[in-house]
Amino acid sequence: MKAGPGSKEQQQATRVVNDATLVDLRILATSDIHGWLEAWDYHSARPLPAAGLARTATLIEKAREGAENSLLFDNGDFLQGSPLAEWSAGNPEAPHPIIAAMNHLHYDAATLGNHEFNFGLEMLEGAVAQAGFPIVSANISRLGGTPLVPRTTVLHRQVADRAGRVHPLRVGVIGFLPVQVMIWDHSLLTGRVEVETPLAAARRHVATLRQRCDLLVALCHGGIGCASAAEGSEDFATAIAGVAGVDVVIAGHSHLVFPDHRFRGLEGVDAEGGSLQGKPAVMPGSRGSHLGLVDLQLEVRDWSVASSSSRLVAAGPAPPAPSLRRVIGPAHDAVRREMDRPLGHSDVPLNSFFALVAPSRATALVAEASARHVRNLLGDDLPVLGTGQPFKVGGRGGAGYFTDVPAGPLSLRHANDLYVYPNTLAVLRLTGHEIRLWLERAAGAFRLIHPGKADQPLLDPDFPAYNFDVVHGVEFKIDLSRPPMFDNTSAQVSDGRITQILYNDAPLDPQAEFLVVTSDYRAGGVGGYAPRLPFMTSKTLLRDVVAQHLRDMPPTRAEKPFWRFMPMAGTSVTFPTSPRALSHLDEVPHLSLTPLAHDRDGFLTMRLDL
Repeated sequence: MKAGPGSKEQQQATRVVNDATLVDLRILATSDIHGWLEAWDYHSARPLPAAGLARTATLIEKAREGAENSLLFDNGDFLQGSPLAEWSAGNPEAPHPIIAAMNHLHYDAATLGNHEFNFGLEMLEGAVAQAGFPIVSANISRLGGTPLVPRTTVLHRQVADRAGRVHPLRVGVIGFLPVQVMIWDHSLLTGRVEVETPLAAARRHVATLRQRCDLLVALCHGGIGCASAAEGSEDFATAIAGVAGVDVVIAGHSHLVFPDHRFRGLEGVDAEGGSLQGKPAVMPGSRGSHLGLVDLQLEVRDWSVASSSSRLVAAGPAPPAPSLRRVIGPAHDAVRREMDRPLGHSDVPLNSFFALVAPSRATALVAEASARHVRNLLGDDLPVLGTGQPFKVGGRGGAGYFTDVPAGPLSLRHANDLYVYPNTLAVLRLTGHEIRLWLERAAGAFRLIHPGKADQPLLDPDFPAYNFDVVHGVEFKIDLSRPPMFDNTSAQVSDGRITQILYNDAPLDPQAEFLVVTSDYRAGGVGGYAPRLPFMTSKTLLRDVVAQHLRDMPPTRAEKPFWRFMPMAGTSVTFPTSPRALSHLDEVPHLSLTPLAHDRDGFLTMRLDL
């Protein structure tokens, strides 16, 4: 008997025909590796439990084994961010270990992130020249419009359909970075390159690229925001997804993960399904913490996306890949030897566990070292004040991401732990009034606190902790019952919350002049801090200044509480810190602290009674 139109036999035959027209393509993605190749924390001299490209490499190998067809992309910020990355920049004559690792893993393409420029264009160009894969960026050019790297590329690949037949597939790749790179690295880029907003560049180049390819992947070194985010926003990935012709989006820069519940409610974002404006998307964390996977089912006849799924795989359980460890081993060993170089001794621990609620000896040491360095250079014509900010206070880095230097012998890795970025020294000439404005910007780190209420969250999640940049050498109090002076666009919205600001035990004279030591990054205007051109700049790394200070003047005392919150009776706030903070409560005896509970990310929630 012949099978009827709805019979089981005919349904199976139809499925076979349909399967023969489908190609399964797996897109693998990393982002914000920041030079963390080996699963090793050079600052603490212990293994990284849940990060490192060596762990991600094991995930890549397994993901490739489970897919007939696959492509591997990196979304930028791979050349800077670890001691190994800085060692590589200082040894330009040697093969670049980060590029060597990416070549070994057979990346198909990558884009530039903003941190690729931290060591200058020459270093970047030398690294890019060693890459065995295309590196693209559509929105940065040399002056005059010549592309710095190719704006786009087309990968020609042979892919097998579900019936085993092979087809040629053209995959277009385009990349974008934040326009703010011109602020963050102004001293290295001004007069040499120009940057277009990602959305404007996408509108100019995607249509042309689409004519040359069957599938288009956008590597967006930007975070995930709402679909109508401002043109200059750092969170531009959702907007790029809405450009006609884009099929897949890889997001990054913010060190977050996607799909993830934190993005619920954003316009154009499916936080659970893993799509942006209907396009499959992933954002794979940082330092190799996750591998992003986008599985596509493509119709061979027109290469349209029949269906897709997006997910993340965490690197934590994965063992480091032996083959990659052999490639990076010589550089890793050299960096470990360098980090072990002795500097001196500290009689007190240096950590950032309470750096957002009280003066920290760790950040004070940076301020003290930089001010001393400038006094030695310039003399005492004007008072010199240093600045310090907490770089490692958890946040997106996780519950283990805190500065933690124990009392005892000091080595170069401890200087790296205290100052993690390759920023250079800059000096500003500021009045007392401008110093107050500086402190008002820093005080934006805290939410408005209502008197008489218990356990109010203290920290503003939209304020980056590294912008809590405090001027040392003055004393002041912060009135949390008053709103911050500035909003997150740097517009003044209130009279502020800094009170009782003193210098040398007297009220700070608004007209008095001071030299304030900061970094080239801050002097460039990042965070809205620098109101005028630098009085002096230097190519000296602040980390080198800190290292020399540790040699000459080893820490021997706790930090004086030169700033504090105004008392608020019957009021308490909460903040997250490292569980290791419990062993250091004696370092902040003037605070009324109560440990509460651990959250699902491993942070210890602490109560502070005001």
